[in-house]
Amino acid sequence: MKTPARPVLLIACSILVIGACTTGARQSTGPSGDPPAASPGGSTAGGTGDGSTGAPGAGIGQPGRPSTVDPGLGEPTVVVPKPGRLAPHPVGATRIEGRVDGRKVVVRLIWWSGVAPCSVLDSVDVARSGKDIVLTIREGADRLGVACIELAMLKATVVDLGELEPGTYAISAGGDAPPIQVVVS
Repeated sequence: MKTPARPVLLIACSILVIGACTTGARQSTGPSGDPPAASPGGSTAGGTGDGSTGAPGAGIGQPGRPSTVDPGLGEPTVVVPKPGRLAPHPVGATRIEGRVDGRKVVVRLIWWSGVAPCSVLDSVDVARSGKDIVLTIREGADRLGVACIELAMLKATVVDLGELEPGTYAISAGGDAPPIQVVVS
Protein backbone atom coordinates (compact mmCIF):
# COMPACT_ATOMS: atom_id res chain seq x y z
CA MET A 1 0.00 0.00 0.00
CA LYS A 2 1.31 3.41 -1.00
CA THR A 3 1.53 6.34 1.48
CA PRO A 4 -0.38 9.40 0.26
CA ALA A 5 1.83 12.37 -0.67
CA ARG A 6 -0.44 14.98 0.94
CA PRO A 7 0.83 14.73 4.54
CA VAL A 8 4.44 15.02 3.33
CA LEU A 9 3.52 18.03 1.19
CA LEU A 10 1.73 19.72 4.11
CA ILE A 11 4.71 19.20 6.39
CA ALA A 12 7.11 20.60 3.77
CA CYS A 13 4.89 23.67 3.25
CA SER A 14 4.64 24.21 7.02
CA ILE A 15 8.42 24.14 7.36
CA LEU A 16 8.79 26.68 4.54
CA VAL A 17 6.19 29.02 6.06
CA ILE A 18 7.73 28.84 9.53
CA GLY A 19 11.20 29.45 8.09
CA ALA A 20 9.94 32.44 6.09
CA CYS A 21 8.26 33.92 9.16
CA THR A 22 11.35 33.66 11.33
CA THR A 23 13.60 35.00 8.56
CA GLY A 24 11.28 37.98 7.96
CA ALA A 25 11.24 38.83 11.67
CA ARG A 26 14.98 39.47 11.83
CA GLN A 27 16.14 43.05 12.17
CA SER A 28 18.10 44.38 9.25
CA THR A 29 21.75 45.07 9.90
CA GLY A 30 24.28 47.48 8.55
CA PRO A 31 27.51 46.54 6.70
CA SER A 32 29.22 45.66 9.99
CA GLY A 33 26.38 43.35 11.03
CA ASP A 34 25.15 45.87 13.62
CA PRO A 35 21.61 47.28 13.53
CA PRO A 36 21.37 50.62 11.71
CA ALA A 37 22.03 53.66 13.89
CA ALA A 38 19.05 55.77 14.82
CA SER A 39 18.92 59.38 13.70
CA PRO A 40 18.69 62.15 16.32
CA GLY A 41 14.87 61.97 16.10
CA GLY A 42 14.88 58.28 16.93
CA SER A 43 14.12 57.03 13.43
CA THR A 44 16.33 54.87 11.27
CA ALA A 45 14.82 56.49 8.18
CA GLY A 46 16.29 59.54 6.51
CA GLY A 47 15.37 63.04 7.57
CA THR A 48 16.50 65.62 10.04
CA GLY A 49 15.15 63.86 13.10
CA ASP A 50 13.06 66.89 14.05
CA GLY A 51 10.01 65.73 12.12
CA SER A 52 10.47 68.25 9.33
CA THR A 53 10.47 67.00 5.78
CA GLY A 54 10.54 70.20 3.79
CA ALA A 55 6.90 69.59 2.83
CA PRO A 56 4.43 72.45 3.28
CA GLY A 57 3.37 72.59 6.92
CA ALA A 58 6.23 70.39 8.11
CA GLY A 59 8.23 71.54 11.08
CA ILE A 60 5.29 73.13 12.88
CA GLY A 61 5.17 72.02 16.48
CA GLN A 62 3.91 72.98 19.87
CA PRO A 63 6.21 75.39 21.67
CA GLY A 64 8.85 73.45 23.57
CA ARG A 65 7.93 70.15 21.88
CA PRO A 66 9.44 68.63 18.73
CA SER A 67 7.24 68.51 15.65
CA THR A 68 6.85 64.80 15.18
CA VAL A 69 4.07 62.36 14.68
CA ASP A 70 4.40 58.88 16.18
CA PRO A 71 7.38 57.47 14.23
CA GLY A 72 5.39 54.29 13.65
CA LEU A 73 2.81 56.31 11.72
CA GLY A 74 5.17 58.26 9.52
CA GLU A 75 4.56 61.79 8.30
CA PRO A 76 1.06 62.73 7.20
CA THR A 77 0.24 63.69 3.64
CA VAL A 78 -0.27 67.45 3.49
CA VAL A 79 -3.53 68.36 1.78
CA VAL A 80 -5.03 71.72 0.81
CA PRO A 81 -8.73 72.56 0.98
CA LYS A 82 -10.84 72.17 -2.16
CA PRO A 83 -14.04 74.07 -1.37
CA GLY A 84 -17.25 72.83 -2.91
CA ARG A 85 -16.94 69.11 -2.10
CA LEU A 86 -20.17 67.12 -2.02
CA ALA A 87 -21.84 66.29 1.33
CA PRO A 88 -19.21 67.99 3.54
CA HIS A 89 -19.12 66.81 7.15
CA PRO A 90 -16.92 67.47 10.21
CA VAL A 91 -13.93 65.22 10.87
CA GLY A 92 -12.12 65.08 14.24
CA ALA A 93 -8.42 65.83 14.51
CA THR A 94 -5.87 63.38 15.92
CA ARG A 95 -3.30 66.05 16.72
CA ILE A 96 -2.93 69.84 16.74
CA GLU A 97 0.43 71.59 16.38
CA GLY A 98 0.89 75.34 16.67
CA ARG A 99 3.66 77.79 15.89
CA VAL A 100 3.92 81.45 16.79
CA ASP A 101 6.15 83.77 14.77
CA GLY A 102 5.94 87.22 16.34
CA ARG A 103 2.16 87.72 16.46
CA LYS A 104 1.38 85.39 13.55
CA VAL A 105 -0.10 81.99 14.51
CA VAL A 106 -0.05 78.97 12.22
CA VAL A 107 -1.65 75.64 13.14
CA ARG A 108 -1.19 72.21 11.61
CA LEU A 109 -4.09 69.79 12.01
CA ILE A 110 -3.49 66.05 11.66
CA TRP A 111 -6.22 63.45 11.25
CA TRP A 112 -7.02 59.99 9.92
CA SER A 113 -9.36 59.79 6.96
CA GLY A 114 -10.22 57.88 3.82
CA VAL A 115 -8.84 58.40 0.33
CA ALA A 116 -10.08 60.41 -2.63
CA PRO A 117 -12.52 60.65 -4.29
CA CYS A 118 -14.64 59.80 -1.23
CA SER A 119 -12.74 61.75 1.47
CA VAL A 120 -11.36 65.11 0.31
CA LEU A 121 -10.63 68.16 2.47
CA ASP A 122 -13.28 70.79 1.73
CA SER A 123 -12.37 73.44 4.30
CA VAL A 124 -11.38 74.23 7.87
CA ASP A 125 -13.89 76.37 9.74
CA VAL A 126 -12.44 78.81 12.28
CA ALA A 127 -14.69 79.92 15.15
CA ARG A 128 -13.25 82.39 17.64
CA SER A 129 -14.73 83.45 20.95
CA GLY A 130 -12.34 85.66 22.92
CA LYS A 131 -9.13 83.66 23.41
CA ASP A 132 -10.76 80.31 22.42
CA ILE A 133 -10.32 79.18 18.82
CA VAL A 134 -12.19 76.12 17.55
CA LEU A 135 -11.09 74.63 14.22
CA THR A 136 -13.39 72.21 12.39
CA ILE A 137 -12.02 70.03 9.60
CA ARG A 138 -14.68 69.50 6.93
CA GLU A 139 -14.36 66.75 4.33
CA GLY A 140 -16.61 65.78 1.46
CA ALA A 141 -16.51 63.75 -1.73
CA ASP A 142 -15.42 64.61 -5.25
CA ARG A 143 -18.14 62.27 -6.56
CA LEU A 144 -21.02 60.46 -4.89
CA GLY A 145 -22.06 56.89 -5.63
CA VAL A 146 -18.57 55.60 -6.35
CA ALA A 147 -16.91 52.64 -4.67
CA CYS A 148 -13.96 53.66 -2.50
CA ILE A 149 -11.33 51.44 -1.00
CA GLU A 150 -11.47 51.28 2.81
CA LEU A 151 -7.96 52.51 3.42
CA ALA A 152 -6.95 54.86 6.24
CA MET A 153 -4.72 57.77 5.36
CA LEU A 154 -2.95 60.15 7.76
CA LYS A 155 -3.55 63.70 6.52
CA ALA A 156 -2.47 67.18 7.61
CA THR A 157 -3.35 70.71 6.63
CA VAL A 158 -2.00 74.09 7.65
CA VAL A 159 -4.29 76.85 8.92
CA ASP A 160 -2.95 80.41 9.06
CA LEU A 161 -4.78 82.23 11.86
CA GLY A 162 -3.07 85.51 10.98
CA GLU A 163 -1.76 88.03 13.50
CA LEU A 164 -3.37 87.81 16.93
CA GLU A 165 -3.33 90.27 19.80
CA PRO A 166 -0.94 89.41 22.66
CA GLY A 167 -2.27 86.78 25.05
CA THR A 168 -2.71 83.04 25.59
CA TYR A 169 -5.04 81.28 23.16
CA ALA A 170 -6.65 77.85 23.53
CA ILE A 171 -6.97 76.04 20.20
CA SER A 172 -9.12 72.92 19.80
CA ALA A 173 -10.29 70.85 16.84
CA GLY A 174 -12.56 68.11 18.13
CA GLY A 175 -11.79 64.44 17.75
CA ASP A 176 -9.06 62.84 19.89
CA ALA A 177 -6.69 65.82 19.66
CA PRO A 178 -6.13 67.49 23.01
CA PRO A 179 -6.42 71.28 22.84
CA ILE A 180 -3.20 73.28 22.73
CA GLN A 181 -2.30 76.72 24.06
CA VAL A 182 -0.23 79.25 22.20
CA VAL A 183 1.21 82.42 23.69
CA VAL A 184 1.42 85.53 21.54
CA SER A 185 3.69 88.23 22.97
